Amino acid sequence: MFGGQAVSQLSRTQQMSFLQRVYMWMAGGLVLAGVGSALSIQTGVAEAMLRSGMMGHLLILGLWWGVAYYAQKVQFQPTVNTIAFAVYSLLTGLVMSDLILIALIIGAQTQGSAGHYIYQAFGLTAVAFGGLSYYATKTDRDFSFMGGIITVGIIAAIGLSLMNFFIESSVLGMAISFGVVLLMAGSILWNTQRILQTSPPNGHIGAALVLFTDFAVMFMHILSLLLQLASGGRD
Repeated sequence: MFGGQAVSQLSRTQQMSFLQRVYMWMAGGLVLAGVGSALSIQTGVAEAMLRSGMMGHLLILGLWWGVAYYAQKVQFQPTVNTIAFAVYSLLTGLVMSDLILIALIIGAQTQGSAGHYIYQAFGLTAVAFGGLSYYATKTDRDFSFMGGIITVGIIAAIGLSLMNFFIESSVLGMAISFGVVLLMAGSILWNTQRILQTSPPNGHIGAALVLFTDFAVMFMHILSLLLQLASGGRD
C-alpha cells in the first residue's frame, strides 16, 4: 500500500506534521460522509436501501469496496486522488445512511431528539479513535502481529453478517457489532503505527483513507450497538 521513503525516517516534528495532514483529510472525509448521508436520507435513497434486502446491500458494499480499492491505487496521482477520496467519502455516507435513518427515527421516538444516538456514537468513536491513535504514536509496542488477526476477524464478521441476513438474530447482530468494534480498535492501533513506519511523506491521502475507514466502520457498529441496546436486544 505504501512505498518509497518512510515517514519513520523523518524527524519527530515532521512525523507529527504528516499525521496532522492525515487527520485533516480524515476530518474532511467525515464532513463529506455526513453530506452523503444527508443527501441519501433527503432524496429517499436511504429508505429504498432499507427495502432493498440483502442483494441491494451487497451491491452497494461492492461498489464501496471497489471505490476504496481505486482510491488507494491513485493515491499518488494529483487531483485524481482528491476526487477519488471525495467520492469514497460521499459513498461512505451513502453506505451508512440507512442505519442513520433508523437512528434518527428511534432517537426521535424514544429520546425526543432525533440525533441522540448519532451524537453518542460519534462521540464514543471520536474518543476511542483519538486515544488509540495517540497511544500508537507514543508506545514502543509492536502491533504488526495484529494484521493477520484483524484480516481473519473481518472475514469472519462478513460471513456471520451474511448469515444473519437470513436468521435475523439481534443477539448475533450485537455480538457481530461488538466484535467489529474490537477489530477496528486493533486496526486503528495497527494502521496508525504502520502508516508512521512505512508510508512515504506524500502518502497522507492513502493513509487518511485507511484511518477514515477504520473510524467509519467503528462508528457504524457502535451506533448499531446503541440502537440494539435501546430496543432491548430482542429478536
